[in-house]
Amino acid sequence: MSIIPIFAIGAAVGSFLNVVADRIPAGGSVVSPQSHCHSCNRPLSNADLVPVVSYLWLRGRCRTCGVRIPFRLFAIEVAMGLLFVAVLLKFGLTAEFVVMAAGASLLC
Repeated sequence: MSIIPIFAIGAAVGSFLNVVADRIPAGGSVVSPQSHCHSCNRPLSNADLVPVVSYLWLRGRCRTCGVRIPFRLFAIEVAMGLLFVAVLLKFGLTAEFVVMAAGASLLC
């Protein structure tokens, strides 16, 4: 299997972990409300939610108000993508990969 889909899956997991890290400590839900800009409260479109790519495309800023998106969000997505690729290279696409990728997710 190619490393690109595995990187994309890892980045998506990282994106979800960012939501969890932002909302759970504040007593929020990971399901609702829809992701939005914390400055202008504009709901994010699907295009704004593509891990890694949307951050680069928007140059790290909100599409509407231009406020800077925290670099930490991008860094976690990239780090998780790279961790998933590293686990794939070590274990191949096996059951061990699934267990180790889940364990790597706990590192964030």
